[in-house]
Amino acid sequence: MIIKENSSKSNDYEPIPKGRHEAICVTIAGIGEQETSYGVKNQVIVTWEIPSIVREWTKDGEAKEGRAQISRTFTCSLAPKASLRLLLESWRDKEFTQEELQGFDLKKLLGVSCTLKIKHQTSADGSKIYANIADVEPYEGQGELEPEATPVIYDPYNHDSEAFSKLPDWIASKVEAPTSAGLEADVEEIEEIPF
Repeated sequence: MIIKENSSKSNDYEPIPKGRHEAICVTIAGIGEQETSYGVKNQVIVTWEIPSIVREWTKDGEAKEGRAQISRTFTCSLAPKASLRLLLESWRDKEFTQEELQGFDLKKLLGVSCTLKIKHQTSADGSKIYANIADVEPYEGQGELEPEATPVIYDPYNHDSEAFSKLPDWIASKVEAPTSAGLEADVEEIEEIPF
């Protein structure tokens, strides 16, 4: 799965540079059940803001400026090989306890600082370069990072219209009607990763 920088549909931005960037988690957005190459999975999008990179764009004919953001989509799973679990253990710099594996509240991530490791991937036709989150590590900077964007958490299984209205359009358009339990990472017996 290629994770693209969070932006408008026509991405004319230079990709976020490769390397390590201090960041803060600003969005946890459940998008409900989505079709994946492994079948239908309950998914969540996590978005980080990078204070050191400022972007300019136009929305509804108005010039805007703000910190760069980058997102990654995960299956809500804490199975041993699940991408979300591996990333969270790296970010927290510790493994989950058996108690935490009974249900980890993703709300704990909102507003938490970290260091993102960004890598680049070139499109199949060679026309674009995408910035991807390779890893998330503990924040080692000095002083707290404060978000510019208003932090938002959205759980489609406990709909909150105010929180939903704060989601970027590209995330809101992915939200599916609820069909199962809420925004907690489920522990699954097996989740295969193709590498």
